[in-house]
Amino acid sequence: MAEQEETVQIHIASLDKTIDFPVRSSEFCNTCKGTGTKDKKPCPTCCGSGWIKMLDCIRCNGTKQIENGLKCNICKGMGTISEAKTKDFLEARQFCEDFQKKPAKTILICLACLAALGVCSYIVSGYAFVDLRLVKTWFAYIALLVGFVAGFRILTYLHKMNVGSYLPASKKIIIASAVIALGIAAIVIPGPIAGRYHWIESEAKEAISEAVSEHEVFCQKVKVSGNDGDVYHGVATISDGEELKINIHYRKVDETGRKIGYSIEVEPVE
Repeated sequence: MAEQEETVQIHIASLDKTIDFPVRSSEFCNTCKGTGTKDKKPCPTCCGSGWIKMLDCIRCNGTKQIENGLKCNICKGMGTISEAKTKDFLEARQFCEDFQKKPAKTILICLACLAALGVCSYIVSGYAFVDLRLVKTWFAYIALLVGFVAGFRILTYLHKMNVGSYLPASKKIIIASAVIALGIAAIVIPGPIAGRYHWIESEAKEAISEAVSEHEVFCQKVKVSGNDGDVYHGVATISDGEELKINIHYRKVDETGRKIGYSIEVEPVE
């Protein structure tokens, strides 16, 4: 009796069916040392089997070539890819097909992620450019976490586009470069460029409003133009229309327990 050929079952969502892929070769998985587990989870390299199973490339069906005789860019002309990469390609391909059908959803999510990156950069920059210790506050931690999640989502989409799209490599590079450039702009413009003084401006505005409250006026806004070390120069606009040139002195105070100590003194410029 002929030996039965080993196969791997993989579910293809677009077809809503499970297909048996013949295993062309197997090799010992060094990632999990053949145990099938990595960090108490199924090994992502061998899909939990302990062996890396090579299957016919799902893009070129093992022929090593695609349209017009070009070398397959999924298997790199080898004709086979691992079980893990096959699943990764199928997931990425499904993402690309869904994007082609309904691009608005993915585009809106990416725009929301870019906006989140900008807001988080604005918040964190306001702390970091005044006193790096302030980045250890819970508000800054939350902003960093949200920014990390937003950035990770964008990079995940780029990875799926790169793996699952049939576009030429040159076009993939252009798209990825454009998205990364937008991400960098979303971080740099609202943060280091526009947001580096927002925290000290907010603190100064509160201090001035408290100081002038007895005159039944309040500080509408404070605009800082620059700083010399811990002295920030700016203009305060009072609710009665008066504008005052001010110096804001920021002083670090030793931390007590988990509380970050600092003091802010606002001084009018004669």
